[in-house]
Amino acid sequence: MRAPFRLALSFAMFGLAFAAAEAQEPGPLLKPAMPPTSSTRVRVQTSEENPIFFHFAAKVTDPKQKDKSHDVVVAFDCLPGKGYVSLKKWKSWGFEVPANRVGVLPELVIPCSQLAPKLSKGRDTEVRLTNIKLEIVEPPGDGDTVLLSDLLISIQELTRGADRAFETRVYFGDKFMEFTVPNAVVKRLGTGDDTPLPEPAVSPDKDLLPVVGPMTIYHGVPTFSYASVDGQATYKLPEGKNETINVGVTSTMNWPDGIMMTIGTARGLGIMVEQGKDLKGIGAGFDAMVGKAKLKEFRLGFLTGSNLKVPKDLVVKDVTIVVDRNNSSHFVWIGPRFLDAHFTDPVYACEPTGWKLYGRVKPELLMDIKTRTPPKKP
Repeated sequence: MRAPFRLALSFAMFGLAFAAAEAQEPGPLLKPAMPPTSSTRVRVQTSEENPIFFHFAAKVTDPKQKDKSHDVVVAFDCLPGKGYVSLKKWKSWGFEVPANRVGVLPELVIPCSQLAPKLSKGRDTEVRLTNIKLEIVEPPGDGDTVLLSDLLISIQELTRGADRAFETRVYFGDKFMEFTVPNAVVKRLGTGDDTPLPEPAVSPDKDLLPVVGPMTIYHGVPTFSYASVDGQATYKLPEGKNETINVGVTSTMNWPDGIMMTIGTARGLGIMVEQGKDLKGIGAGFDAMVGKAKLKEFRLGFLTGSNLKVPKDLVVKDVTIVVDRNNSSHFVWIGPRFLDAHFTDPVYACEPTGWKLYGRVKPELLMDIKTRTPPKKP
């Protein structure tokens, strides 16, 4: 007769432990990443001001005068993808245009600060990325920029597939990113301030709950392990196959509501896109046409609670999105504006176990996974 009481007591104790974990003093979401002896950990300052796309400063070495370089603004996407540069910009640096319009940038020099190992004098360093592939495009209106920047590269060109070795972290709130690179590509300048660099921000708000969104890989792109739109986690393609809701984090999509969906996914979900109210967006080498749509519910799978082990869904109700009318693939992007609206201290990080989105959220945004809409029976 006592077994039910013991069971109820165990659940009560679990609830108390969970509540205590939720109320504890806020601390760092991630421990510092320590590089092996053959590598260096660096920090790069980023910005979303002038231009408004996520970017950092760098230098392009002149192909004809090795002692000369061009200051550039590099738009950076944390989602894997192609790199781009305008035809006019490529020529202005003194490079020849290949017949296939795919240029190889011999060297990109990125100014940064060394985090580890600690230097005895100065933190200023330079990281040199080599042989960066860039598609050479001609933007509308004879433009010479890509996403209002001199060039666009993605995590793909930064790590060359070695994401877990680089352990890249994009601190959206703090406006910097960190990664680990081989010592051979680092030049230590021995200049700059010796004072410790600021630690990543930790919100003092004890009511916010730490969360982590684990990722899986979809066609080489990190996507949330669980996502649903209006109660649907999958939808049928015209050929009869089931497609999942594939949601990834991007740093270069800055529509105000922070969510963009392909027309392929919108059609599969039966989402109605507003007609006659299309907006013009900026693509890598083209003007993108997008329409607006409304979602009743947008849901992503996270872990929270003690040691970030308790599954919960982050649920956003009645949200406006934009739909890319030019893209018939199957994908959903969340960008910096979505993170600004729903997260505090957001960090998109690659760990030895893969990509994850960390942050702190209001408790009312989290719902039990039992509230998910059950899948329809075949």
